[in-house]
Amino acid sequence: MASDVTPQPSDVLDSLNEIVFQTDPQGNWTYLNHAWSRVTGFPVPDSLGHNFMEYVHPDERQQTIELFTAVISGGATYCHHEGRYRTAGGGYCWLELRASVRFDESGEMLGNAGTMFDISARREAQELLQEQTAILELIAQDAPLHHTLGSLAQLLARYSGAPTSVVASTIDPEAISAGRTDDGSGTNGPAAVQDRHGAWIQVHATAEGTVEHTLSFIGTEMPLPERQTSGPGEPPLEYPIRSGLTDRVLGWFVLYQNEGLALDHRVPQVAERCVRLGRIAITRAHTEDKIRRQALEDPLTGLPNRALLWDRCEQALAGARRYGFQVGLVLFDLDHFKDINDTLGHDVGDRALRHVAASIQSSIRASDTLARLGGDEFALLMPGLRDIGEAEGITRKALATLDSELRVDGALLKLNASVGIAVHPIHGSDPNSLLRRADVAMYRAKRFGGRIAVYDPELDTEQLESLGFVAELQRALTAEELVLYYQPKIDLHTGRTIGVECLVRWRHPVRGLIPPAKFIPLAESTGLIKPLTVWVIRQALKDAQSWSQRGLHLPMAVNLSAPLLHDPELPHAIDIALRGTDTQESQLELEITESAVMQDPDSAMKTIDLLHSLGISFALDDFGTGYSSLAYLKNLQVQAIKIDQSFIRDMVTDQRDASIVRAAIELGHNFNLKIVAEGVESQVIRELLRGLDCDHAQGFHIARPMPSPMFLDWHLGRKH
Repeated sequence: MASDVTPQPSDVLDSLNEIVFQTDPQGNWTYLNHAWSRVTGFPVPDSLGHNFMEYVHPDERQQTIELFTAVISGGATYCHHEGRYRTAGGGYCWLELRASVRFDESGEMLGNAGTMFDISARREAQELLQEQTAILELIAQDAPLHHTLGSLAQLLARYSGAPTSVVASTIDPEAISAGRTDDGSGTNGPAAVQDRHGAWIQVHATAEGTVEHTLSFIGTEMPLPERQTSGPGEPPLEYPIRSGLTDRVLGWFVLYQNEGLALDHRVPQVAERCVRLGRIAITRAHTEDKIRRQALEDPLTGLPNRALLWDRCEQALAGARRYGFQVGLVLFDLDHFKDINDTLGHDVGDRALRHVAASIQSSIRASDTLARLGGDEFALLMPGLRDIGEAEGITRKALATLDSELRVDGALLKLNASVGIAVHPIHGSDPNSLLRRADVAMYRAKRFGGRIAVYDPELDTEQLESLGFVAELQRALTAEELVLYYQPKIDLHTGRTIGVECLVRWRHPVRGLIPPAKFIPLAESTGLIKPLTVWVIRQALKDAQSWSQRGLHLPMAVNLSAPLLHDPELPHAIDIALRGTDTQESQLELEITESAVMQDPDSAMKTIDLLHSLGISFALDDFGTGYSSLAYLKNLQVQAIKIDQSFIRDMVTDQRDASIVRAAIELGHNFNLKIVAEGVESQVIRELLRGLDCDHAQGFHIARPMPSPMFLDWHLGRKH
């Protein structure tokens, strides 16, 4: 057959990078240029006469036979496909083949002729990109950290041909000792990464595809696979995974070289990609861990918050019913704490609260739970009690820890607390009733100076008062006792006022100015929250109309309670309120919380969509304190997110909070949302937020909430 081929200048064909070939009708090589040897390593003379199918990868032979059969049978005159061909080194390379059928003058088929181009680099890049995309999808889908790290270790092991481990902390970077031991001495290497507060995870993968992972907790040294797996004189290759913000070491990839194994030249590139993807996965896991803990912990003291206390109280009550024990719930309220904040500042007040938390914590039993409910209130849960006397004994011991004076910045503080005790099953059978009755007892102790009081139903006028309180609140809705205060929001880049948050206060004729925390829960539990919210919206729109007449047009943000978000009649009630004024619907913004949405996401989204169709905008309030799904966030008709002040307040001194704020801003902007920072209390924080490209801010540093006339004076007195 070769004699039938028209001669070609061999020097021209042999200089080409692509393989030029001819076969007879059976597929045996009749011509190959020198590119064949350069690409596959097989000498041309040794290959001629052999069938091309001998070189095709076994997994692709059937498909290749079908393509070849179609050509030689006359079903096709042209063939184009990609496949793997054997190399002299025992591996395979990817070739792109283009071939045409050759015929003689009589129409008899002579064979095939064509070219093959080495596309191994392109295919490897495509495969690496596909694997990288698959790992990014794992991260986006919130796959367990060990799954993502296992995929990365497996990827690096496959490319290197060597066993690979990855070790990472499951907690945030602040809890990782970045290259330093506990005694302060410097170290270099994976053994320096120690998780002192949570757990660390290790994943080991082999080139054969097996993956194993282990999880260990505090108190043990981070283990690594036996170093004997590396050949003599061939130390493991270690690739640190560093935080993009602080350069702290988040973990390590460790590649164990086998004796005599030459690493592929692609390994450094693949390792670099694995490090980048590992950093993304670990950082996201740390952030989610921080958010989960934030949902259950008080950020100032690190104590459990109300949600976690409630959960533990439910468990304690279930155990008490089963085993016949009593459960005590104690409420601590610091006396005159407001004076400390007002005279010495919130920083001193915060340090005092941390001191109180540490002092009480040091005195209680291991089975007890101390929680901070907010402000200067703490709660102590005591399961497994024998009687009320034991509850009083534990409480007095805890209260005694506050007797010593505290010196802060030269100021000598004397801290006292009023304490109320309620015990299951005598005083209540659920967390709400126990806390309410402990609260009643605490106020009796505060009122009469006894420091500690046990709930006494005969002295409880609270139940009767609450019924009267409801009637008074109903009257307040029509008796002009309610008043709106407005806290401005500003554009961080221009300083302009861009909106206000509407906050209701109750000017009680006897009790004085009552903050919303005292009556909003009562309104929610009695069904008064809907008329109260409608009143707030009407009054806000009325004030907005008055401001418009003076040339001031601002959006009015109203907080929407969780029960109302799932009330199917709410949109109609708000629509009626809107029709009662000449204010544009676009001036009304409703603030909702993550936790309110996640109670029933589908119901919430229906309500939001319906109100949004009326022209009302939405903001997601207290962002970061709940545990919402990104899938719901991207589908919510919200125009802004408000980062909770618990993250804003300490972001100057707490790198974790700063990282969360930065991530929230970037996430919001990726969803085309405006970002509002709550609780801005200093110029330093304001400048830091502006540097992070945060859009808007509100807080005491900008202005405190104020009635409408004061707000107008404040606004008109500002220089824009």
